[in-house]
Amino acid sequence: MEAHSDRIIVRTYKGFRQVEIAHISHILCEDYLCTLHLINMSPITCAKSLRHFEQALAPYPFVRIHHNAMVNLDCVAEVKCKGRQRHAVMTDGTALPISVRKWPAFRDALRILIYTAQNGILTGKTDSLTKNIDTPAIHKGQRL
Repeated sequence: MEAHSDRIIVRTYKGFRQVEIAHISHILCEDYLCTLHLINMSPITCAKSLRHFEQALAPYPFVRIHHNAMVNLDCVAEVKCKGRQRHAVMTDGTALPISVRKWPAFRDALRILIYTAQNGILTGKTDSLTKNIDTPAIHKGQRL
């Protein structure tokens, strides 16, 4: 997989596919297969580990929220909290669990993204991904 101007090339079982990074909503992994869920497009399955995508997408607003899930912070519509259980609800309505161990990193990354978007501080590769971010809703009085 290579990155070219905010795009990645993913090898699928049918061949290669070029994907805009901003179109990736979240990535789910099951065994050795990762499924890239795209905004308004069909998902793509490839034989790469989630760690591989975590490293490749490090400059972008992607955060690992579970041992088998990674999300694009720009696609998080809200965070639902009930006790210690937390879920990231994506813009397409998919609710993904956030593990207790991954919650602090997710919360901090979301805080930074919200702060930079609200204060007009846009730097690096996240410029094109954070221009029109809405602040996610927090339920049950949960603070970020």
